[in-house]
Amino acid sequence: MTAAIVIPVFNRRDITLRFLGSLYSDKPDNYFIIVVDSGSTDGTGPAIRENFPDVILLQATPAAWWAAATNMGTKEAIRRGCSYIITCNDDSLVSVNALNHMLETARENPGSIISATVCYLDARDTVYFAGRKRSKFTDRFFYIANLEYYNKLTDELGEADLLHGMCTLFPATVFETVGYFDEVNFPHLFADDDLVLRAREHGYRLLVDHRAVIFNEHTATGINPYQSRSGPMKIIELLVSRKSVFQVSTRTRFLWRHKRSLLSFIVTWLADYCRLFCVIILRWCLPEEYFRKLARAWLNLASR
Repeated sequence: MTAAIVIPVFNRRDITLRFLGSLYSDKPDNYFIIVVDSGSTDGTGPAIRENFPDVILLQATPAAWWAAATNMGTKEAIRRGCSYIITCNDDSLVSVNALNHMLETARENPGSIISATVCYLDARDTVYFAGRKRSKFTDRFFYIANLEYYNKLTDELGEADLLHGMCTLFPATVFETVGYFDEVNFPHLFADDDLVLRAREHGYRLLVDHRAVIFNEHTATGINPYQSRSGPMKIIELLVSRKSVFQVSTRTRFLWRHKRSLLSFIVTWLADYCRLFCVIILRWCLPEEYFRKLARAWLNLASR
């Protein structure tokens, strides 16, 4: 087998089955599909065995968050001799030929990590993720083409400073060179960012294949302040939960590890948490339409 698709899952039976259905509708013959189930109690495992019997289903414990579960699947793929590992989240749908495009790009660009372009599941002509560029002045990474129309991505490939783990192809050599996802320091969020940045430091190029598209249900995973108004309990959750990109301990650890300088770390940390509380306040003060317009204007300004 040339490649393996590694999918960590936990207690999202219907979402997982929907994703596997989209995957099997266009799966190349030379791919393994490895699902790592972190102790689901909603019947995810039996449903996978019944509907997709050739999936390699690995059992992890509920203590295995995204990084540990993905590491387990990755190690199994390497043990089986795979040259490429594609990490996928189950809250997406895969478009026709997406995986073939990624594998073709990887073969034409050795020494590269390849991400799919991500569009919104509920707005399929709109870009959610096409890579990130690092700010010239701080340690922040800004989304490329976020909220732009997909048809504006006219080039087949884009180069980025940071990728995601939602649907990303890693050469097996990445794990041999820089190690696996850091499940100790980044058990859930930031594990993909951290590995990609470590690989980039070792000379790997970071590419986004604009022909390979997935559609992500962005509200299904994680906790963020953008989708709805945040009361006191949600604000606490934003600051302490592993499912939040604003979890203080993990975000601080990530910014510190990948800082340019002490000054850039301090500036970025302060700016991030000022931004968080500004978003919380604006979500309460502005109607949805105006908040979205302001968010789009901010992204356009910040990414220049």
